[in-house]
Amino acid sequence: MNVKAVLVRVAELAERLLGRVVILVVLVRGRRRPLVIPFLGHGTPERVRIGARIAMGHPDADTEPGDPGPPSRRRVLLESLSRFFTIEIPRARVLIRTPAGEQEVRADAEGYVDAVIDRPGLEPGWRKVDIGLADGTTSVAQVLVVDPRADVALVSDVDDTILETGVGRGLAFLRASLLTETKDRAPLPGSAALYRALVDTEVPRPVFYVSTSPWNLHSTLLEFIALRRFPLGPLLLTDWGPGHGNLFRIGAREHKTGLIRHILDEHPGLALVLVGDTGQLDPEIYAAVAEAAPDRVRAIYVRRTAAWDVRRDREVRALAQRITALGVPMLTVGDSTEIAVHAARIGLLQPAAVAAVRTETVGER
Repeated sequence: MNVKAVLVRVAELAERLLGRVVILVVLVRGRRRPLVIPFLGHGTPERVRIGARIAMGHPDADTEPGDPGPPSRRRVLLESLSRFFTIEIPRARVLIRTPAGEQEVRADAEGYVDAVIDRPGLEPGWRKVDIGLADGTTSVAQVLVVDPRADVALVSDVDDTILETGVGRGLAFLRASLLTETKDRAPLPGSAALYRALVDTEVPRPVFYVSTSPWNLHSTLLEFIALRRFPLGPLLLTDWGPGHGNLFRIGAREHKTGLIRHILDEHPGLALVLVGDTGQLDPEIYAAVAEAAPDRVRAIYVRRTAAWDVRRDREVRALAQRITALGVPMLTVGDSTEIAVHAARIGLLQPAAVAAVRTETVGER
């Protein structure tokens, strides 16, 4: 066992021990109770994947009156930080109820539930599934059951693809993540109109948001999606902390590639439209997916970020030439209108939708 593996193992054990001590303290003080925090699930009529996290929470967390005045930076910071300090309940017994029956599963050591339910008895569309604990605590998860007639799925990055975060610029990212309220976060101009045009078809197309953001931000990102009128879709995030051979988190390449492969495997009838940005490894990740399964990728669109430079331009252009030669168009773009124009040209959206995307792009600049 190498040094890194030893450090990861020690960090995992320390995190679990600390978690158990904290759970014992809050139970004795009686100030918190178990909560089921559901994530958006997805699947087909034959099989669905349902996720959640089991954690300790304040009994009156949903009923405390808010400050009627504008929030101070201190309050926004404290609320942002509180999302990252969760008290998970490891190995909890969880009961999932669908129209087809009940299935018991166990949360993992970090309190996460990742359950696959065969033949759930759910029709296509957004459906609700009950998730419960042994003490009677319950919650409702929303599950997107993809219509078998759907032809395309939109797979999108989040940071600097639909949401301006400056993820490649440390201080800008921290300022946006910790000191800015959700309602004040800026979308990439025209991106919501573009995504609506891509998925609001006669047979609705699913959208999956794939990100290296932590699960702690699930509710915040959902709020942003709703406020900015993006189409609703499962958020596929990651766990920040020691585990899986890493001290902090799984790498972006491994994480996103694995998620996209899961989407391809779980939805064999769908081809993908992949949208990302040049700030991280989206071009390399999407190119690898296209090389492995060129018949399952309709197009790749990569937004140029503020960190765009000559060297990165050369790298991405070389990738785009290689992937386009396989029959998969891969474009680097400056804005949502460029994507809409090309998508209309290859039949991914209606030509009439381009004007709406252009109008929103200009209006949000």
